[in-house]
Amino acid sequence: MFDFARSLVVAAVALTAAATLAAPAWAAPSAWKATEATCMGLFGAPDKADDVKLLGCADDFAGDAVIDQLTAKDRTTAEKGLRYLYEHGSDKGAKVARVALQRLGINLPVRAPKAAAGPAEQARPKYDPPEAKADDKKTAEKSYKDGVALLKKKKWKDGVSILQKGLEKDPRSEKILYNMACGEANFDDKKACFVHLQNLADLGTDYSSELLIKARTDADMEPVREESDFKRITGYMRAQVINTVGDPGDPGVENIMKLFDKLSLKKPDKKEDEATPQPHPTVVFKAHSKAQVAVIAELLGDPETKLEPLAGDSKYDVIIRWGTTLDEKGKPTNLGPETADEAIANARKKQNKALAQPEQAIGKVNKVLDSPNRAISEVGKMKDRVLGVGDKAKGAVDKAKDLEKIGDKAKDAMKIKGL
Repeated sequence: MFDFARSLVVAAVALTAAATLAAPAWAAPSAWKATEATCMGLFGAPDKADDVKLLGCADDFAGDAVIDQLTAKDRTTAEKGLRYLYEHGSDKGAKVARVALQRLGINLPVRAPKAAAGPAEQARPKYDPPEAKADDKKTAEKSYKDGVALLKKKKWKDGVSILQKGLEKDPRSEKILYNMACGEANFDDKKACFVHLQNLADLGTDYSSELLIKARTDADMEPVREESDFKRITGYMRAQVINTVGDPGDPGVENIMKLFDKLSLKKPDKKEDEATPQPHPTVVFKAHSKAQVAVIAELLGDPETKLEPLAGDSKYDVIIRWGTTLDEKGKPTNLGPETADEAIANARKKQNKALAQPEQAIGKVNKVLDSPNRAISEVGKMKDRVLGVGDKAKGAVDKAKDLEKIGDKAKDAMKIKGL
């Protein structure tokens, strides 16, 4: 028997289901509409926003923001926040921001993955013990002499044991810290060696910096010289300079060699590669050399210098691919690092600053690595600001540049005679 009432119910259910299936997309609740007001506030000040919330906003924007309904002001605000996330966010954040920016008609390259922070970049307490009393310093001095006497006889453990007593009396003694590290390097206590070298670096005195530089060539440090921690703390590196310009690039390469010499760095190996000429330098490096790279990249004198992590098992810690543009006469527009006495002295100060306070230099390099094309110009020149040398040092460099213009005779008088 036909049930008319039941048929009406079934028909109503079917119509409701069909209407639901046919509902337009705009009829569903929009995630972006629900969060738009909050997200625009975050996009307007992305450096102060919570990373997770900023990523969520970018995801909502990429998913269903109606671009045609955005005002010019909203588009500008959204672009600001999304660019910040692309440049400074996590790898996932950069991917989401890139897709969201494409909806605004902005196409950016896929950002390279961020390198994991190395040991030198992790927050740690600085070694900063109190100054010793006069009597304690006198006792420490005797322990220093007795300990070094034992080290000279290659009685490494005994010498370090005596030096330890001296350090307990005068924990800020640079020479005790250094000689303890020398002894520890020779009875295979690398961990203790690096702790004492790091403590020496933390003291941040001119003397401690010079001792770290001495360590690069000290025979007592031979057992640990190729360790990444030793290179990170002392700035020691194996470097290669590749000339991509041919004969016109020779002056720049020669000045790089002079710079390495005056910074007491191991002389780089040289190589020619004219098959791939570059208009600007590129510095490729291993993570433990970041602080030194900040100094070297700055001193190359080209804001378009690019920085790249060094992958693979290269024997080098830093590779400089030297490049420069040529003028209409075929002459290079960049001759590399300044080699006047004052400029080199300033470079030495920058290096010592990087050894004592590597965090600022490492942070600057990380910002460059996070920029779209990894050029120094993307985050501002490293000149002077990088290591905080200041206007006085900048004046020395400017003066050196001016002196170079007064003729060959003056130039000869300014040749490097050693520090």
